[in-house]
Amino acid sequence: MPNMKSIVDAHNKKILKAQMPAPETDPCNCRAKQDCPLDGKCKATSIVYQATVKSDNYEETYVGLTEGNFKLRLANHQQSFNKERYRNQTELSKHIWTLKDRNKDFEISWRILSRASSFSNVSKRCNLCTMEKFFIICHPEMASLNKRSELVSTCRHASKFQLMNFAGVT
Repeated sequence: MPNMKSIVDAHNKKILKAQMPAPETDPCNCRAKQDCPLDGKCKATSIVYQATVKSDNYEETYVGLTEGNFKLRLANHQQSFNKERYRNQTELSKHIWTLKDRNKDFEISWRILSRASSFSNVSKRCNLCTMEKFFIICHPEMASLNKRSELVSTCRHASKFQLMNFAGVT
């Protein structure tokens, strides 16, 4: 006979699985497929990505993550590159604004480093955040713009499972 914990866990897993959206079939919806920032995979979700900024014979790299699709994350990055009030949003945007202030030309390329699942309420672990931290610690050459303070930050994906975020709870 199963104990109460296993019954509740099974129920929660069933409810949460029903809330998951169906995977999309088209990995890219760019109008010009040749201009896709991730070579036809711009709608990828739950990824760790790398941005490489090339300028004047040197390059800097940045490692980031997104639980949603990459195209939305890229739009947020581009907003921080274009609107000065968002210049301090990420280390990448700080670097881009430094280059802009010096009137330097630059080019940004993007690539997927890894895919991982985000926070699971069952395992209480976020593989997405763990994977990003892995690349920052174990491959510092891939994350030259990232700050070490990012390593001690808590997982922002766990908050969606807090009781206050469910409907009907006051």
